Amino acid sequence: MIDELRPLYSLEKAYEVLTPVYRFDLNSSEEFGRWKSGFRAKLIELLGGFPEKVELKPEVVQRVHLKGYTREKVLYRTAPYVVASAYMLVPDDIKGRVPAVLALCGHGYGNKDIVGINEDGTDRDSPRPLPQGYHRDFALELVKRGMVVMAPEIMGFGERREVEDEEKGPYASSCRRASFYAMMLGKTLIGMRVWDAIRAVDYLEQRDEVDSSRIGCMGISGGGMVSLFTAALEDRIKAAVVSGYLCTFKGSILSVRHCEDNYIPGILKYGEMYDIACLVAPRPMLIESGTDDPIFPVDAADYAYDKVKKAYDLLGVPYNLVRDRFKGGHHISGRISYDWLHSALSK
Repeated sequence: MIDELRPLYSLEKAYEVLTPVYRFDLNSSEEFGRWKSGFRAKLIELLGGFPEKVELKPEVVQRVHLKGYTREKVLYRTAPYVVASAYMLVPDDIKGRVPAVLALCGHGYGNKDIVGINEDGTDRDSPRPLPQGYHRDFALELVKRGMVVMAPEIMGFGERREVEDEEKGPYASSCRRASFYAMMLGKTLIGMRVWDAIRAVDYLEQRDEVDSSRIGCMGISGGGMVSLFTAALEDRIKAAVVSGYLCTFKGSILSVRHCEDNYIPGILKYGEMYDIACLVAPRPMLIESGTDDPIFPVDAADYAYDKVKKAYDLLGVPYNLVRDRFKGGHHISGRISYDWLHSALSK
């Protein structure tokens, strides 16, 4: 077959010769501030911009005490015409203010799957050696370590779906229609999700139990995407765990079938995924990558990690970038990340 007959051929060639405007190619740490400011502004623009802040008006609509912590369900407003929901996990016997973590789920049946709630709304049975599913109840692992955990329902998942998608069952998302609708309006679903996460930080700062100087985030897959972009754009995130996501757009999003929520029009003209990750520097970040992850291939993840490492090296904090390259697939590892995040937020 003649290569030029393939629709992707010219696009692949365009990628090969592309020099992104904000490619991280700095020679001194003094350049970092200007690069970061310019890239952040452009990235927010590409995400569709952020709306005005509205009053959160939080309301606790459910509270239940469980073994070692209290779980609350909270409703709050993030933007005009937008109400978000989240589970709050608050450890028992808190003394003073403690670190807090945004726990961000990926595709599935929503935030219930990371706080120990089954699809039907019942609490899981007694703890098992390894929870089923790729989320591994990671929000519970974080609250066990004495941190307040906020698990927002991601827009398009769980109870934040369209009625027709709810009727298809708990695992059907509203990503497709929401993503295309947003793009036609000059927005992106990922931008709307990141804004929700930023407003979640605003809410955490209002909680009496939370030390607002020690807020982190952790996410897997689509939640890893939100974790990475939020940390890249929000300095109040003091440490981040990105699981099952950091890769290259070329090696993953453009090479493997992915949900529509992953796409940002025009992003490659300005930076690759690893350039976005460089915006997190010099703050602590841990990357989890499964060697057998089928949708974020480890070879491309290795390449991306090496690129991000250059930013941390340049800024003189190589120890603030950590990698758990574990033998496994597309799931939370946790063998390093839970304790690492607690330690990073306790300094």
